[in-house]
Parts: sequence; C-alpha cells; structure tokens
Amino acid sequence: MKINLILLASGNSNRFKSNKLLAKVNSKPMYMNVVEKVLALNFNKIILVTQYEEIRLSLCRQNIEVVMNANSELGISHSIKLGMQTDKEADAYMFMVCDQPFISLMSIETLINRFEKSNKGMACVEHKGNLGNPTIFSKKYRDELMNLEGDIGGKAVMRKHLYDLERVSISNEVEMMDIDTREELDNLSHVYMF
Repeated sequence: MKINLILLASGNSNRFKSNKLLAKVNSKPMYMNVVEKVLALNFNKIILVTQYEEIRLSLCRQNIEVVMNANSELGISHSIKLGMQTDKEADAYMFMVCDQPFISLMSIETLINRFEKSNKGMACVEHKGNLGNPTIFSKKYRDELMNLEGDIGGKAVMRKHLYDLERVSISNEVEMMDIDTREELDNLSHVYMF
C-alpha cells in the first residue's frame, strides 16, 4: 500500500509568542523530533508543508518534499490540500503535526499496521476516547479532505464516518499532546524525555 505522509508545520504559533517549531526539545528543534522518527519508516513519499524558510533549508538533504505554504492564515485545511495536491496517486494519506514531539515510533508503526489490516477507510490514535494525531485516510476520502475550509482538519471527516474508523489506543497521553505554549513545553520537558 502506497501511503504518503504529510507533515503539517505551518502554524503561526500565536500562543507560543515565537516559532514553537524551532524551540528546542530533546536538544533539537521541536519539528525534528517528529521528522527523525518518520524517516525511519517506509512511506511512499514524505511531504512537509510549512511557511518557514528555516525548516525548508534544514530539510533540503533529507528524503522529504517540502511544500511552502504562503497562505497559512487560511488554516489547517489549506495545508492539508497543499500536501495532498503534490501526489494524487497514493492509496492513503497519513497526517502528522510537527508540534507533537513526544509521539513514539512504536505508536506510529502500530497505527500504520492496524490501518493496513483493518479494511477500514480511516485510522487515528486515541487516548481515553479522545481522537488525536496522527491520522490516516484512504484515497476514498480525498475529495472530502480537499473540500475542507478554514481551520478545520480531518477530524471533521472522521466524525461523519465513525463506522469506518480504526482507533488505536495510546496509554501515555503525553504522546498525543501538541505544544501550544512555552509553559506547556517547559512542564513536559521536565517530566518526559524520549
């Protein structure tokens, strides 16, 4: 199965007061915690959507196609469309956010394996019933994803088709946490290291 991974790294970090994706986690920029894990996996393509030139330049030697998002104010739906437009031939599209640095390689692999074996059209991780990232959508949901608008992501599609969703439980909630403020990062970094 050809799965394209789309890494979302276009957010404006308004609540962080600076570019959170460049903040250090585990002695490297936050987004690299995610990038290094996914490079170990066998995706059809890895596409990273960002508005930040620093991130594009840092990945130019990696096997990652970087798509620049000049309109991040259009919300996450715009990043999803940019990532999917680069290749329409994939069997499925997996989405990850780059401000979720503590997600484990094992959880990512488990999600992919469960999706491939489930015969369902979508999969995502969850903790205590709360749906989280990463997510995977088969190509049959491509049009619905391409029709999203504003700051609405793939969860809106999932909620319409819950019968077709494979859920993978993660026991450690920290893996699913995305970092929005410097305080969150400081608190997590003290108690949780990979």
